[in-house]
Amino acid sequence: MIIIAIVVTALVRVGVRTDALTSTHSGGRSEYTYGPTGKGSGTGSVAATGGNPLLTDPGSPLNPARCHYAPWSTQVDAARKFFDSASVCLEQAWKPVLASAGLPFTAPKLNVTATTAGITTPCTGSSSNFAAFYCGADQTIYLPISQLQTDMFAGHWEIYLSVFAHEYGHHVQAQAGILAAANRQRRDAGPKTAQGLEVSRRIELQANCFDGMFLSSSASGGSLSSAQSGNARDDAYGRGDAPGDMRDHGTARHMGDWFSTGFDKNKTAQCNTFTASANQVS
Repeated sequence: MIIIAIVVTALVRVGVRTDALTSTHSGGRSEYTYGPTGKGSGTGSVAATGGNPLLTDPGSPLNPARCHYAPWSTQVDAARKFFDSASVCLEQAWKPVLASAGLPFTAPKLNVTATTAGITTPCTGSSSNFAAFYCGADQTIYLPISQLQTDMFAGHWEIYLSVFAHEYGHHVQAQAGILAAANRQRRDAGPKTAQGLEVSRRIELQANCFDGMFLSSSASGGSLSSAQSGNARDDAYGRGDAPGDMRDHGTARHMGDWFSTGFDKNKTAQCNTFTASANQVS
């Protein structure tokens, strides 16, 4: 993480398939990240992690969603239309769930660009060393196309949708108050201590679970095929902390397992990584 204030990035895919942050990673991985909360938390949110109303048993599902995704292309205007169309569907899925928990919801802003060049954010400053990420300071999801590994995933837009849904999951955390509370825990423990890194993994793995919930919702509504859903699940098992990384996102196995929990269970309470045992968030 460049700063402890919420930058939440997407992990780059470690392995190649023929079909598919707190900290910014480099190397062979697309990153998921979050940045400073503060403005990122909605008025009326509850600054709590495991006990947050969003996660109270039995939890809420995301209803089946018939999403009208715009065609994918690596051209900026077309990619922006794709993510805008997905954002509409994500808002329709998440807003009533937060409302049912008595929590506020304001949709995030999107910043879709060809590259990271010349992009200055409250979370990364003027650094161009970032991939897809959510910045809580300005409630914006940044999506530089050059960092989405389009050379690997080509026209498999379900993978880009999954990256986006993960980042949107961080916005949901921020709106609920989870991100503010978790960031405070990380700050108090020290972001690079074992305890601080474990909190970071709980944040990231929960966003992966929320990602799985949304893709399940989209699949149930007929907007994703079973093959596309399988691609997204396989991709989740291909992301995670690589050898030598800071251990702030979780193993590839746990990234995939939490995505699968969200997809298969589709209940917010099942995504409570903050009450999970340490060996489930390693």
